[in-house]
Amino acid sequence: MMSLLARFRQGMQAAIPIWIAFVPSSIAWGIAAQRHGLSLNEAILMSAWVYSGPAQFAVLGPLAENESALQVLVAGFLMNLRFLPMSTALTPFFRGVKRMPLVISSHVISASSFIVPYVQFQKERASAESASISTSPDNGHRNLMFFLGVGITSFIVWVTGTGTGFGIALGFPHRFDEALQFILPGYFAGLLVVEMKGWPMLLVCLGSLIAAVPGAVVSSGWGWLVTAIAVASWVWGVEQWKLRASKSF
Repeated sequence: MMSLLARFRQGMQAAIPIWIAFVPSSIAWGIAAQRHGLSLNEAILMSAWVYSGPAQFAVLGPLAENESALQVLVAGFLMNLRFLPMSTALTPFFRGVKRMPLVISSHVISASSFIVPYVQFQKERASAESASISTSPDNGHRNLMFFLGVGITSFIVWVTGTGTGFGIALGFPHRFDEALQFILPGYFAGLLVVEMKGWPMLLVCLGSLIAAVPGAVVSSGWGWLVTAIAVASWVWGVEQWKLRASKSF
């Protein structure tokens, strides 16, 4: 049976694609935060406390325009409501774990740190059922360590990238931050293919970055998002075709 520490390291390894996706997006957030007048401490604190790229980008405008604190809080709250069903879906895999560790651990849940453990746990459950193996009472703690291996390391990458992006922004020309839209396709494409590791993931991000240029020319508002979905879907389709082909032999 795998030890808790080994289980944590397994989660770290599974999180590598998330790190790759988080690096450009967290740097982009740090640059955007600096451009909107936040201090370094404010940018890092928001990344550490909110820990949600969409929510953080959503409140930048209201913050820069000195909107009411209530409006900012409501915007962030509504964006992060999506974590409630994610947490609920993961809860059955943590049976036997006390409530307080779960409450503390829930801070590092994100769209990425939800889907990677969830898929892993589903696969392990299916394998155990097919082999008629009874579930160990310690599986809840081991599953939590896997989740923390994914969540904590991804959280550290996000917060560190924020500080890095803030520092980089200090040396950029004022309008350079408009080019950040070309970073986002790689981020979203990476999230769509989180199970991929190594060179395929790097190719997805690089391909999305390059393809974002014509995408933005066609549509400055939606081009980058459509590009990300198209590239990620294509690579995912290739991977599924290769998987089916390998099973047919």
